Amino acid sequence: MQGGRLFSIAACTVAIAAGAMAAGCSDIGIGDGTGSAVGDPDDGTGSVTSVPATTLPLTQTPQYVASNTPCPGGLPELRAAPLDQAAPGRSVTLVPYIDLAEATVMVFDSAEGDAGDGGSAAVGGGFVGDRQGRIWRFAPYPDGQAGSGLRAGVGEKPVADFSSDTAAEHDQGLVGMTFGPKGRLWINRTNRHGSSLLTVLTPTADRTALEGGYADLLEVSQTNAQHNGGDLLFDESGLLYVSFGDGGGLGDPHHHGQNLTTPLGAVLRFAIDTADSDDPGDWRLAPAPGNPDLGPRSDPHIWAYGARNPFRMSFDGPTSTLWVSDVGQQCIEEVNVLTLDEGGANLGWNAYEGSRRFVGDELVDHRPPDLEYRHGRGLCAVIGGHVYRGSELEWLEGRYVFADLCGGDIYAANVQPGTRPDEVWNLGVRTPRPVGFAVDSAGELYVVDMETGVWRLGR
Repeated sequence: MQGGRLFSIAACTVAIAAGAMAAGCSDIGIGDGTGSAVGDPDDGTGSVTSVPATTLPLTQTPQYVASNTPCPGGLPELRAAPLDQAAPGRSVTLVPYIDLAEATVMVFDSAEGDAGDGGSAAVGGGFVGDRQGRIWRFAPYPDGQAGSGLRAGVGEKPVADFSSDTAAEHDQGLVGMTFGPKGRLWINRTNRHGSSLLTVLTPTADRTALEGGYADLLEVSQTNAQHNGGDLLFDESGLLYVSFGDGGGLGDPHHHGQNLTTPLGAVLRFAIDTADSDDPGDWRLAPAPGNPDLGPRSDPHIWAYGARNPFRMSFDGPTSTLWVSDVGQQCIEEVNVLTLDEGGANLGWNAYEGSRRFVGDELVDHRPPDLEYRHGRGLCAVIGGHVYRGSELEWLEGRYVFADLCGGDIYAANVQPGTRPDEVWNLGVRTPRPVGFAVDSAGELYVVDMETGVWRLGR
């Protein structure tokens, strides 16, 4: 099943030497802003166009200067109230769930094969992956048989192993996983060449393993190992959302965030054409119906743009909102709550970092964040995050649960789109290095931690 014609989106290539920066863009089948698109997007024969940039000493670029300027005063702090003070009598514990070093992604089974954020149809088994590109089947231990207090275990060997073709430096690795159409497992990882690759795998009928073949459906070239973004999920109508960072470099030196001809620094939205086939090798990706028209030569797959490193996304079904947590430069972390009619939203980077002006011209169409907080005091990178819809901690209903990579504390924010959060709670629990969250069919949340594995939020 592996193979088919791979849809490739090429981004700007970069060279930094002798203190100078040079950048050029190449493209296969999608306009690069210098002329009409060339080549068949499926056949890989498109010609390459190079766009020279003005040579400027790296340390004199506005992006470099802004990235090394001390943060101004008055930026919003993450003033999280301790849970025992904000909600007396309430408490949260972290229950050890899976012991897996370098864990990055996790999804629960979708027994019905429906698309969805996590796709869980029954609290039980699923798949968990690590940064190196290995995927394991996990299943709950029978009652009373959990080893060392763990609630679920993984098999001795991974059911899929892409480690020989996965780069795992900085923001690379296996960074996204979800279930999609026909019950297939979709992953987003960085291959050994540094490109982001979307791959579709097929679970066996009993859901305990993966079939041997797979299909690569999308490749996006990255400029370096930073800010690759990489989350992916499906909405209730089966449309695929994929996030990509700006490609790295201090302050977005290649201007990807505001460049509508590149997939970098954007959230893309695709329709999946399965061609009435059960073989993902026959499937194709296309711009989703209703994607915004962002002008001549713009990438028709872009749904929202102006992001720096939108590492995590989630959907909240009851409110039909997409929550995008975007890792900041040196001052601000932000979360954007987008309704599904906000296609074309400009999140502002790199003219803005959060609501703080950064470089370049002021934007007339900047869509400000709904939650933001400044770096410092052990905080460095926002890790989203789901709106809690479970029942075990019913008093958390409707609050956005998130973490910070460096601080490790788990928070819950009352976020109303278009306004500042009324309050943020520190739930009083933490993990050493949280990198994501997962949700089961009952709406209960799990923290994925790169050092210690997976933990369940409980009483």
